[in-house]
Amino acid sequence: MAAQPKTLEYEYPNYLQDPRGIWSWLTTIDHKRIAILYGVSALFFMMVGGLEAMLIRAQLMVPNNHLIGAAIYNELFTMHGTTMIFLVVMPLELGFFANFMIPLHIGARDVAFPRLNALSYWVFIAGAIFLHLGLVRSLAGMPDAGWFGYANLTERMYSPGINIDTWVLGLLILGVSTLLSGLNFFVTIVNMRAPGMTFMRMPMFMWAMLVTTILILLAFPALTVGLVFLFADRFLDTHFYRVSAGATPILWQHLFWIFGHPEVYIMALPAFGIISEVITPFSRKPLFGYPMMAYSLVLIAFLSYGVWGHHMFATGMGPIADSTFAITTMLIAIPTGIKIFSWIATVWGGRLRFTTAMLFTLGFIVEFTAGGLSGVMHASPPVDLQQTDSYIVVAHFHYVLFGGMMMGILAGFYYWWPKITGRMLNETIGKWQFWITLWAFNGTFFPMHFLGVLGMPRRIYTYAPNMGWDFWNYFESINAFILGFAFLLFFINLVWSTLHGEHSSADPWDGRTLEWSIPSPPPAFNFVTIPMVTARDAFWVRKYGSVGAHGVAPAISGGAAAAPVGAPAEVHEHIHMPAPSIYPLIFGLGLFMAALGCMIWIRLILIGGALILMSILGMVFEYPTFGQFNPEALAESTLGLDNRKLGMWAFLGSECVFFASLISTYMVYKDRNLGGFDAMILNIPLTSFSTFILLTSSLLMVLALAAVQRDDRKWGAIWLFGTAFFGMIFLGGQAYEFTDFVLQGLKIQTNLFGQTFYTLVGFHGIHVLIGVCWLLVLAFTTAAGKIGKDRSLAVEIGGLYWHFVDIVWVVIFTLIYLMRTVKHA
Repeated sequence: MAAQPKTLEYEYPNYLQDPRGIWSWLTTIDHKRIAILYGVSALFFMMVGGLEAMLIRAQLMVPNNHLIGAAIYNELFTMHGTTMIFLVVMPLELGFFANFMIPLHIGARDVAFPRLNALSYWVFIAGAIFLHLGLVRSLAGMPDAGWFGYANLTERMYSPGINIDTWVLGLLILGVSTLLSGLNFFVTIVNMRAPGMTFMRMPMFMWAMLVTTILILLAFPALTVGLVFLFADRFLDTHFYRVSAGATPILWQHLFWIFGHPEVYIMALPAFGIISEVITPFSRKPLFGYPMMAYSLVLIAFLSYGVWGHHMFATGMGPIADSTFAITTMLIAIPTGIKIFSWIATVWGGRLRFTTAMLFTLGFIVEFTAGGLSGVMHASPPVDLQQTDSYIVVAHFHYVLFGGMMMGILAGFYYWWPKITGRMLNETIGKWQFWITLWAFNGTFFPMHFLGVLGMPRRIYTYAPNMGWDFWNYFESINAFILGFAFLLFFINLVWSTLHGEHSSADPWDGRTLEWSIPSPPPAFNFVTIPMVTARDAFWVRKYGSVGAHGVAPAISGGAAAAPVGAPAEVHEHIHMPAPSIYPLIFGLGLFMAALGCMIWIRLILIGGALILMSILGMVFEYPTFGQFNPEALAESTLGLDNRKLGMWAFLGSECVFFASLISTYMVYKDRNLGGFDAMILNIPLTSFSTFILLTSSLLMVLALAAVQRDDRKWGAIWLFGTAFFGMIFLGGQAYEFTDFVLQGLKIQTNLFGQTFYTLVGFHGIHVLIGVCWLLVLAFTTAAGKIGKDRSLAVEIGGLYWHFVDIVWVVIFTLIYLMRTVKHA
């Protein structure tokens, strides 16, 4: 590749320059800096997870090995899987690449909610640290039940230490982080695209991230509910997964895999998007079959919710369920196959440049296809029954996760590193890394197919000699160490290139998308003026015209046609960059302390809760634009809709899945009650009155909004106080009912009815309590004259939440109270 000119170092006005110092990184809300924080953190955990993997292979290298014991081995493979999925792959794809590239791809200056973006990072750090709290008590406290934590192995009687406690609480915290990111990116992509960037003009990476965010919002609540049940079993002595109480451990599998299989595509789709972006400039062709690629992403997301049962063929679901999940599993191969053929067609006939990024892209196509083909076998229940819990499964998911996602991530590093840092990664080291990785990866995981056929089960820490497993385990371990060496080269390349690498031009690859139109690294404000998009591959059209947009690129070296834009003379004074904030860090600290309090000291829960409340109020009133309409932003939004309102609708959609999971559990378990109290204990008259009060509060909320919108602050405050008061009456009725039940002997630990009833109704009560607090803040602020017609959006968004809470209660009241089962004699 021809030498690239050094990036021009412009001197922008002080208010548009990145601040310096550690404090600036702790308080930053710039999406690019947050992406770098995510990237550094994920790369650290990649080293941790890789070390765990090599220790696993060292233990299995020879028969009857005593390098590490069984308990430590269980902790290693549990933390390896948990770390690689939740602390490496997802943070790199969502936190690093998506965070950095989404605004640049769609022509925006930042994400929709910058402080929410910073909040997601600090919550991620809190969860990551919490998962590793066992290290404080040596390795004896690390999670040890497998990354999917099957019940009832995770119950207190089988795992009495802190191992599973840290796993449950850590994953709950990480789920909050992921949901915040998904919500933020969804609103950003949907509502902040540059003028002219329709859905069918978006880069394919944006399509992948849009579908991924929808999957996050609709899949993670199921995992949250499963973890809440497990938390209750371990800390409150309930029995959501205990067979002796009439429950079933299969409930955990359903909840986990309803999340777990969409999670596979939450990890896969960003890699698909990365590959789609990398393959086009190095083939010098537009992406083949763009519309079908986009539609196939949507179809994959839709089908991913109907295939979770193929993880459970061995649980005895029955022939109808097995057949249904087998068919849907086979169907999902169709949209995936469309992508494979589209990538091959893009390469076919192109003027290929075999850069390191392109090599990893081609490696992805080959290895992911191999993993997909081995996955087709698992779509057949009879075959799957033979292969379940064997090393064939280990081989399959590593071909999908490493051969797919990790190859895509590495391609993204070599492709976008110049844009992120302004320096090129070393191509020679990169190509050595690729070829060593290709050999070592296949040498490590392909023989696992043989071991599976030979009967080697997964999750065993040692084995007897002369079982036919000795050679292949030794061969795999040697290659695992070679694979570790390949990643050592990768880390050396990152560090060396950051310090001494060749400077990059704005467009070193002759790219097609908007991020290549601005300097490397990008300025704090991204774009001097929001670009106008007139066609797909917007920057390509700007460079070569509409004719070049649909043909093979001219043989131009390294972006000679691309000129960096954004010189100081072009910077307009109207560019406004949001100020840094310390409150996201405080929120993360508070959440960590509250979770820690569940394990060691209950007062920490109160301290953590106080920090969380302080940070929320701080973020609400930190900026003078609290609740204000922004006509300029509204005019620039793609849908003509305020980001905050769209964000609330997306959040409520995710909450629907959360309550649907709770309600479904109640509907299944209410008829499995082994005795004692049931729904006949419910106080229908009291709850009917409380329901009437709650529904009436929605009317008061409508009146409050109408008053504020006509700038009648007095009556706006009165109606808001009235809504909150009615909410408190409802909570008082619920508290009275709960107290009466406890006095009669119905506690949350009593039976399945008690635990499902208290959990479902209790979580709704928590939502009402949050709503009451929200309304009181709005009421006092309105009474103080801070909220009027110009800030009515704050009341409107609070009203959306309150109406949702009321609608959910109507469903709960109907299913639990009005449709209660008559007690049998």
